[in-house]
Amino acid sequence: MLDIQTDETRNVIMARPEGPLPASAFDTLGQTIDDYASKHDRMPGLVVFLKGVPHWEGMSALRAHFDLVRKRASVLPRVAIVTDVAGLTFLPGLANVFVRARVRQFDAGDQEQAISWAGSPEATPEGYQILEGFPDDVIALRALGEVTSGDYEDKLIPLVRDKAQKHGKLRLLMQIGPEFEGYTAGAMWDDARLGLTHWRSFERIAVVSDIGWITRSIKLFAPLMPGEVAVFPNAAFEAAKVWIISDEGVKGSAGSA
Repeated sequence: MLDIQTDETRNVIMARPEGPLPASAFDTLGQTIDDYASKHDRMPGLVVFLKGVPHWEGMSALRAHFDLVRKRASVLPRVAIVTDVAGLTFLPGLANVFVRARVRQFDAGDQEQAISWAGSPEATPEGYQILEGFPDDVIALRALGEVTSGDYEDKLIPLVRDKAQKHGKLRLLMQIGPEFEGYTAGAMWDDARLGLTHWRSFERIAVVSDIGWITRSIKLFAPLMPGEVAVFPNAAFEAAKVWIISDEGVKGSAGSA
């Protein structure tokens, strides 16, 4: 069975699987999500409490589960998985490859934190924020919170595709500051796919960050890039803005400003 509770005050739907799950459980959860959205004109967060490895009551239940994910995971803003079961901590990373909601795992003792996070307003800035005031052939972004596959599919990939068709060559300014929390597995896959697809679209890339693993990675792969790449600390953001729109620089090098 699937115990489903709605908390309108905290804007969440909570689901507790127990025993084999029938197809009707997933149908009911899907309908609960739809009814909530219709009543409140907003999507709820979903909190799933797992005490053990969930299993299905036959193939029809498995199909109903996949159908629920296919129809609702692209519109749910956040999914919190609450569990202390060893071996289930991989679920958020796996889910992020297939769904576009923000998925996080919380320990059982942190269920209040999980509920608070899942029910946070959808307007809370996360993902890629587009920065204004740049030439049209410059894509300027700031990474906030957690970057998911949906941030690539809905925002960055279409933006790069449209501007590449219009301008041919593009420039990218990416600021990854202290507000950045990380990339999901699905986002990293989409980042690699974007790089392979539009490898030669970028003639100049500026990365602004103080995060060590990011700056080291950029400098490591910069010699393989066909265009110019430069790394700036956050304190030099204004210098990065000047550099990304100018035609001065050292071709094909990874510099530090």
